[in-house]
Amino acid sequence: MPPIADEAGMADLLAEQVIGVLCSHNPDGTIHAAPTYFLHEDGLYVMGTQDGSQRVKNLRRDPRATLLVERRQEPYRSVTVYGRAEVLPGDLERRIRILERVSPREEAEQFAGWLAAEWGLIEIRLHPQRLVTVDYS
Repeated sequence: MPPIADEAGMADLLAEQVIGVLCSHNPDGTIHAAPTYFLHEDGLYVMGTQDGSQRVKNLRRDPRATLLVERRQEPYRSVTVYGRAEVLPGDLERRIRILERVSPREEAEQFAGWLAAEWGLIEIRLHPQRLVTVDYS
């Protein structure tokens, strides 16, 4: 399978309204895979979640993580990001920007505000160590 040919192809994929799948390690060694919205900024993959989620528990114990981002319609493309995750307090404005990738600003603001009030905001920053890309176009 050929890789994504250039930075522009990679940037195009990461800018699309795609949902990633974040994988972390459960205590029993199995993989926990969870859908996630994300931002790619400053070379990092930034995701929002809530404190107490399984992904947060797993990443606090073992920071190894994998993020799969794929385009599921033609032209098919994907990037698998292997790296180490940081779990940090969340930032409301960044969470809104993450949600804006799939919702209008007003809806993103309302949902982010509700999440913050109900569950608190946690941010996962994935520091890539290796990327594997595939381009079927």
